Amino acid sequence: MSELFKSAFGYFSSNSTAGQGNELLGQVVEIGSVKLRVKKVIAEGGFAFVFVAQACDTGKEYALKRLMAADEEANKTIIQEVNILKQLAGHPHIIQFLSAAFIDKTRSGHGMAEYLLLTELCVGGSLIDVLTSRTTPLPPDV
Repeated sequence: MSELFKSAFGYFSSNSTAGQGNELLGQVVEIGSVKLRVKKVIAEGGFAFVFVAQACDTGKEYALKRLMAADEEANKTIIQEVNILKQLAGHPHIIQFLSAAFIDKTRSGHGMAEYLLLTELCVGGSLIDVLTSRTTPLPPDV
């Protein structure tokens, strides 16, 4: 599993908590082979934030999900999410997973493990907005 998680540079030294994620804004992180500048928050939940992040070399925008794991159960859930995204790679109706980064809770500065998941960015609103605005049913292959 360790080969899945690659280093993210330049941000893990912050002293954030689950309720604070905006210190990542404007930072440059490297996930896998992609160096990104974090541009804005597009969603947040109990222990996660989703950002728009832009590749420094190409300008392409991605979704960057920052997850905090306070205990082993949360760690397992996040790892399961990554594994599911990897298994569904290439499916036309699932976001494309690109890479992930991890920092152990002993190095995070706030006692929680952190994960960064890099995926394609889907624009056009939230899934619930798209579904409720539809006037026709989804095709059967969705």
